[in-house]
Amino acid sequence: MECLPVEILELILAEPKLNLEDVLNVSATCHYLRDVVQNSSFIWKKKFEIKWPQFMKLFDNDFTDWYKEAQYIYDLSSRTHALLSTMSPRFYKKNEFSDCDLQEWVELTEESPRAYNYIVFDLMTIITTCTPIKSIEVVPVDTPGNKTLQYYSVKVLRFIRQLHLAKEWEKFMALPAKDQILEKGATFVAQWCQPTTNVEWEDIAEQLDHLASEARICLKVAYPEHPLHKIPQETFKKWKVENLEGNQWNVFECRQIIRCLTSVMYEQNKFRGNNNAYYMPENSFINDVLTKKQGLPITLAIIYESVARRLGLKCDPISFPAHFLLRFTEGQGESYADSYYIDVFNNGNVIRKGACPHSRSYTDNKERYLPPASARQVVERMTNNLEVSCRQHTHPNGSITRLRSTLELLHLISPNDMSAVVSLARIYMLHSIDTKPLENYLLTREFEVAEQVQRIVHMLRDYDLHHKQNFCEPITQTKPKSRPSNLTFAVGMVMKHVVLNYICVIYDWDPVCMASPEWQAQMGVHRLKNKDQQPFYNVLVEDESHRYVAQENMIPTSNTGFLYLNEDIGKHFSHFFETHYVPNAEKEKEFPADTEVRHKFYQKMQFGS
Repeated sequence: MECLPVEILELILAEPKLNLEDVLNVSATCHYLRDVVQNSSFIWKKKFEIKWPQFMKLFDNDFTDWYKEAQYIYDLSSRTHALLSTMSPRFYKKNEFSDCDLQEWVELTEESPRAYNYIVFDLMTIITTCTPIKSIEVVPVDTPGNKTLQYYSVKVLRFIRQLHLAKEWEKFMALPAKDQILEKGATFVAQWCQPTTNVEWEDIAEQLDHLASEARICLKVAYPEHPLHKIPQETFKKWKVENLEGNQWNVFECRQIIRCLTSVMYEQNKFRGNNNAYYMPENSFINDVLTKKQGLPITLAIIYESVARRLGLKCDPISFPAHFLLRFTEGQGESYADSYYIDVFNNGNVIRKGACPHSRSYTDNKERYLPPASARQVVERMTNNLEVSCRQHTHPNGSITRLRSTLELLHLISPNDMSAVVSLARIYMLHSIDTKPLENYLLTREFEVAEQVQRIVHMLRDYDLHHKQNFCEPITQTKPKSRPSNLTFAVGMVMKHVVLNYICVIYDWDPVCMASPEWQAQMGVHRLKNKDQQPFYNVLVEDESHRYVAQENMIPTSNTGFLYLNEDIGKHFSHFFETHYVPNAEKEKEFPADTEVRHKFYQKMQFGS
């Protein structure tokens, strides 16, 4: 080997069939090969590119220390897993995290220029691992496929993504107006609200490019002499990333492009408004709308405007109170008096001037056209739609994570919106989330209505004074519960409600009903055979809610339904094993006597004994 020139060794070891681990094994054979491997930027760049191609865009062309960077990724991954493994013991009793609970993750993501990207990749790998765990016993938290590890990975991922996106939003807002294109604003919303989905503007832009390409092909067939066909590629690249100051075509050329664009969007690709499930959140996510071809008016308008811009057409987003339309002015340099509206929600129908009931606003009895909405205003309206969606689709006893996340987004986009601040403060107080950052924000900014701010600050301080709670102190005390003799079922068993027919899994129980008299009266507990003097179970339901159910109202079932949709499954259980969910280590400590009941239930279901 020592007779071979280093360049030949490098070419051999850089061969794609040899993975990174193979190269490390070669380097361990002797001092000479170790020195060759460790000192070769060529080998490690090739191996790095094969193993982590998604990270290559993060490096400058003159970067050479690939071996050290690979070492750092492995070391950071080890520390990420170790830190995740400590979270269930520390936060088992917490339902919602405060920012201070996750401060160590901030430090981890900021320790190097690329640490954030590496940690996101690691967390996504954990979350998407579907390895089945074939054990009836409790398993270590770092077992691949462990739902508890995935649960905390999602919590951390949401937190660090949104911290990162908050900085990206400030950068976006600092750009000149011509660079604040709507598709990037819509991508930002989709990224914020879907932390476990990799939504990249480059992917969104590629799909929009494809739609524009289809429109150009349609135009080539229908109008082969259109001047668009002579536009150089550099101009198309500019239109892709910049807002246009005006149309690039005369009236007749504009009409030809509009006809082809409408045909491509609504006839070939079947884009349409979603009337059946109008306020479902996916209707506001540009990645989902591009995939499913249906959505809200504002998301469809952003897609239409983005494709039109790539073709040299300027479409202004107009945020009417009851609808969202695009205003289009034919030709070059014409006034709003020559404009009409495109209803993207209804097959791109054209609404002529004077025919649109929302086309004018009145101020001091003077007729004025609404100005185009800015990128910030469009994103704000999208977020308001998402808040309505969250309030409509969040179960009263379910997780508030999506609503909290949406309100935090609204607060980021419209920091002076006091209604969003009040809503956020109420959620924080109701769910024991640290209110200090919100209070500090209010005290360090200037607002038009200072009295309103003072009232909110007083409310937060009054709450803090009366609760005297250290929000960021982990709650780790878990005391074992003794099973009463009349308790039939166990934590982890999958049940069916005999009256309401929903599927659920038990995660806690009380020997008798511990709910308030008001709740008992409302739920008709007095009409039950055993009334409140029977065990009551806390259960997770397939509609993502938490409920409190009497023992006589439940029977065991082998049907798990859609329980996997309940994001709190991983807080209590590590995996599903054949007939039941297996508790994680913290849940097992709390309910040690339930293990025997679960195992007997498993034997009965499997062997009839």
